[in-house]
Amino acid sequence: MIRQTKYLVLNLALLISLYPTIATTDQETEKDLLINELIQEHGFDEQYVMNIFDNTKFLPELIESISKPAERTKTWPEYRDIFITNKRIAAGVLFAKQNNDIINRAVAEMGVPRKILLGILGVETYFGRIQGSYKVMDSLYTLATGYPPRASFFKSELINLFYLCREEDFSILDIKGSYAGAMGAAQFISSSYRNYAVDGNADGKVDLFDSWDDVLMSIGNYLKQNGWDTSKQIYSRYPANEVQVSKLSSKTIKPTSTIQGLLSHGIEIDGFNKDAIAQLIQLDEQDLGSDSYIGHHNFYVITTYNRNVMYALVVIQLGESIERYLN
Repeated sequence: MIRQTKYLVLNLALLISLYPTIATTDQETEKDLLINELIQEHGFDEQYVMNIFDNTKFLPELIESISKPAERTKTWPEYRDIFITNKRIAAGVLFAKQNNDIINRAVAEMGVPRKILLGILGVETYFGRIQGSYKVMDSLYTLATGYPPRASFFKSELINLFYLCREEDFSILDIKGSYAGAMGAAQFISSSYRNYAVDGNADGKVDLFDSWDDVLMSIGNYLKQNGWDTSKQIYSRYPANEVQVSKLSSKTIKPTSTIQGLLSHGIEIDGFNKDAIAQLIQLDEQDLGSDSYIGHHNFYVITTYNRNVMYALVVIQLGESIERYLN
């Protein structure tokens, strides 16, 4: 028995010592497959692709970052207090005044309210101040080859990055963004950049890094294309009791209720089509007893930008806080 235990310990130690090699081998295999796909299936020049990958780094720390985003690890009050601060509100007021004409044009053309454009821009990058310090190529390469839960998604985004850089004449190794590969003041991922970003100032370029025309019009276009409806509401407050919240609320981004459903459970809310989407939003237990929130159609459109109800709520409330100083 002692001898069997000894062998078991030795074998376990051997496996542990080999794990980094196994992981590295798997990652290198994924890298080779990705390179071959870019060259053979997408027609990118072999020398160009090889040069890009020779100058791309695998960053293990990004795996931990993407596994613990703030939306999953923080309570609503903690999350809210990151973004709704006096300094960020003041920065938003200043930005709005300096870019008033551009904002008004984006609102007119895309139909998205000023407060939502400002809220998204403020939450995403502090009005362009914090656009990310990682090379996007490093981020996408790391997550495409080293993060199995979403490897296919990041692989697709990396391929889209190659196309984007060819279409917009960007230097692929110079683009910086978030640990998840979002880039520019609007924090678009590669596929969103290609599908939703627009040339807001008609200069022949789509620049989400330095052109506020392009940034604001692109945020508006993204929401418009994902279903923003000027005839529908965003959210409303309701003093729901704890029983109602526990029975009817949801943390999911897929609304499962309607106005009629809420009415049938004693939540009195007027002025809406009874078939309209309306979901009581659940936050943290410590918030029960305070006003609850009801998400309407456009609330869930905001979650297409970041698939979390706390994100949508903080975008709205930051935008509202800025609006108070503009009206």
